[in-house]
Amino acid sequence: MAQDREPRVVVVTGGARRGGMGRAIAEAFLAQGDRVVVSDIGSALRTHPDYEVAPAEDLADAAAELGGEVLTVACDVTDEAQVVELFDRAVAHFGRVDVVVNCAGLAIGLTPVVELALDDWKVNLEVMATGTFLCSREAARRMRAQGDGGRIISIASQAGKTGQPYLAAYSAAKFAVVGLTQSMASELGADGITVNAICPGTIDTPLLAVRGGVYQTFSGLAGRTEDDYRRRLMRQIPAGRFGTPEDVAAAAVYLASPGASFVTGEALNVTGGQEMH
Repeated sequence: MAQDREPRVVVVTGGARRGGMGRAIAEAFLAQGDRVVVSDIGSALRTHPDYEVAPAEDLADAAAELGGEVLTVACDVTDEAQVVELFDRAVAHFGRVDVVVNCAGLAIGLTPVVELALDDWKVNLEVMATGTFLCSREAARRMRAQGDGGRIISIASQAGKTGQPYLAAYSAAKFAVVGLTQSMASELGADGITVNAICPGTIDTPLLAVRGGVYQTFSGLAGRTEDDYRRRLMRQIPAGRFGTPEDVAAAAVYLASPGASFVTGEALNVTGGQEMH
């Protein structure tokens, strides 16, 4: 599309999976004419005995499907050295970094807290709290060195505002993302760097339907079929529908836009009214 600005360089973590929020975010920025670095964990996917992790597509396939100016980089966001390499490669290829969207995430250990395994607790915190910290810190360092501002956007959750049953580890990780967002916004405002979070509600992505995911786990705990659970869940949403990855992508594009230059430290609900706090 035509635009009256220079293309930005946008780094999106967790961006390879078809039907996921990260892929939709990458597509939305590409549609704006931006250059996008799509990162995902690649072939080194975590495994879990009770949770089917839908594999991220091969990054080369993601690049071909997305089109546009795309660089793909395999990166485990919990590994500091890999995060530094991700940003090194982004700068080496495109010359700078303007926008970072922290979208890498998972939901393991959906269980009563008294049954929550320590390993599941740690994985949630490592991927979403530590991973967001490492990528945000590296982004801030690069943006400060560039000297002309930037945008850091992290995908939190409505569960990062209101703790929910059987989501203790996930909620704790997402609360951490919101707190990190506020602290970094306070520190980086003078550098012209805005730092915001997006708090999606029930977004209908493939990860909700995998074995051990939200639909199977919560329908089982409620003693209902998955279809019945979905219908009851939808009735809790004032907008009358589940969200889409494109709803979240639109929020990310807004927070990176000139119109959001005075918006920082926010945790923006994209929930159809399911969360109003």
